[in-house]
Amino acid sequence: MKLINTTLLLTATFSGFAQDKQPGLDDFSLEDLMQVEVTTVSKKPQKLANVAAAVYVISAEDIRMSGANSLPEVLRMAPGVDATRISGNRWAVTIRGFATRLSNKLLVLVDGRNAYSPAFSGVFWDDLQFPMEDIERIEVIRGPAAAVWGSNGVNGAINIITKSAAATQGGQALLGSGNVEGTYGRVRWGGQNADGSVLYRVYGSKQDANSQTSLRGGDGLDTYNIEAAGFRMDGYLTGGARWDVSGDFHATRSNLGVTFGLPNLVVENPGHESHTAQVLRLRYSQPLADGDSLQVQAAYAHTDITMGVLLADLRDTYDVDAQHHFRLGKNHDVVWGGGYRLTADTMPASTLAVSEKEPSRRTNSYGIFGQDEITLADDWRLTLGWRLDHNEFTGWESQPDARLSWHLAPDHTLWGAVSKVSRAPSRGEQGITFNYMEGSATLAPGLTVPVVSRITNNGEYSEQLKATQFGLRSQWAPTLTTDAVLFSHRYDRVGAINPGSLRTVPHTAGSLIDYLDVYSNYVCLGEFTLNGAELSVDWRPMPHWNLRLSQTWQNIVSMGTMWVDGNGNFPHMITSLHASWTPTAALDINLWLRHTNERPGSVGIPGGIRNAVDSVDLSATWKFQKNLELSLIGQNINDGACKAYTGVTDPNVFPMLLPTCSPPSVMGQMRLNF
Repeated sequence: MKLINTTLLLTATFSGFAQDKQPGLDDFSLEDLMQVEVTTVSKKPQKLANVAAAVYVISAEDIRMSGANSLPEVLRMAPGVDATRISGNRWAVTIRGFATRLSNKLLVLVDGRNAYSPAFSGVFWDDLQFPMEDIERIEVIRGPAAAVWGSNGVNGAINIITKSAAATQGGQALLGSGNVEGTYGRVRWGGQNADGSVLYRVYGSKQDANSQTSLRGGDGLDTYNIEAAGFRMDGYLTGGARWDVSGDFHATRSNLGVTFGLPNLVVENPGHESHTAQVLRLRYSQPLADGDSLQVQAAYAHTDITMGVLLADLRDTYDVDAQHHFRLGKNHDVVWGGGYRLTADTMPASTLAVSEKEPSRRTNSYGIFGQDEITLADDWRLTLGWRLDHNEFTGWESQPDARLSWHLAPDHTLWGAVSKVSRAPSRGEQGITFNYMEGSATLAPGLTVPVVSRITNNGEYSEQLKATQFGLRSQWAPTLTTDAVLFSHRYDRVGAINPGSLRTVPHTAGSLIDYLDVYSNYVCLGEFTLNGAELSVDWRPMPHWNLRLSQTWQNIVSMGTMWVDGNGNFPHMITSLHASWTPTAALDINLWLRHTNERPGSVGIPGGIRNAVDSVDLSATWKFQKNLELSLIGQNINDGACKAYTGVTDPNVFPMLLPTCSPPSVMGQMRLNF
């Protein structure tokens, strides 16, 4: 394994925070962690040891020790998560393949609120800007999760669960500076009313980042700055009922860097990409008799995205969800509910990168679900789930799910699952044409011209996945746990270019051909099977040592002519080894090694081409006082990031942006509790 991305993290932690009064994941032994409750799999609390799904929990301490300043960096800690920094604050994050910035088969939730954009059924990660310190844990599910959460939970689901206002009382300030991350700061204050029935926190943050390195040499021109603010309030009522409301605002502005423009032209500094958003979320939960419960949640999001002259999206999204949890007799534990989403948008009719047939549209989608966990015997549980979703483009989608778990020994759980899920076409797939620079063509000896691919997508079908999974979650000793998963994903009607639709039209300047226009249709006719295995190991050989190994293997079996080279965006192997050592109460040291195999690119998914990537992160943290920590953070010390693109010809990513790579970086950071 090569070593590339070395992070010398000298972070500091103040252990006397008010939010640390209650024990968290970080205070538990491995035996305790196996009993931690997760909620994302079934929309109800379940012990991690018994869950019939591939689940990984990233704790608040994991986030702090990572020294990360963005969510994608943190998510790489989970087995099977493929997170790639494209340029500046732009990321491609996937689970089990499809690695592009517009990855559309991963469901992302923030406190249960669906955060995906209807514009492309994916997530702009630079739009999630709440403080890392406010995250309680992140639950990562690998594999289908649509039976309870709905369409888009195809390859996995990520639920980011923030801390309650009760856990963030008092003040906190963080300030950092580095040669790549630039200067950044976050401040938070939490308080409560006189009788403690209503608690709150407010925060503000700002970052001005520096540019990275262009693949063509010199400045990558991908600087960015972020401003964010928000609040959360938690109220506790008589009878155990509670409510919480949160609001977040952010504005990000980034340089588009080096961009493919017209044929034979690479535009330096073509403009800026800006994202602004206001999000408001309200949740109410009411306990009922006999341990039953009712929960209702509503959310509103206003987003405005502009990428220079490339594309734009102005959108208002309204969500309402409700669920009822109850027991039926001794052997049935039932959750059922439904949700509704209304979105209204304006997308430009024509830009340099795309053209849209219907610039403005209002759409709605809705669904109902039910799931029953049946106790067959003391050690056997069968979970049956089914969801019906309706969208305006393909109508009703049926998504059944069945899971069986066997607690075969006190410390070993064997489980299996079969699922059928759908990804409905996004708003941006309705009559849209994408324009890509796709290399060059030799027309005659000495005559080579650029090729412009113009791909039209009409979003006529939903993509389908039939998944089979088997797992074994074990605790071999108080200091050693393992989680092994085998999976097979059979994809049908996956978006791919239809070879039969290709049409080439020479573009002439005067009497000379200066480039070729290649027209084709993007249709949902591809099919293939992805087989793989995942292994994670958590070992604490000594009280102050912790080793975490995660290994993912995956391989595609091509099954149809529509999927010409589907291996292109699926690395065959992802490896991560994280070691942490606490020699004294005032010092933490961390080492993080990662390896991701190459991605040769794909006809079905333009861009995303990369060589294999290796990385090393090293961290050391000093706790000078109870409420003060100082950090020194280094990343990519061996300067290996650019090797991912060495020899790659024009590795463009949507919308025609050339990737950049981070030079070796060093950051200093201070965090204070008051």
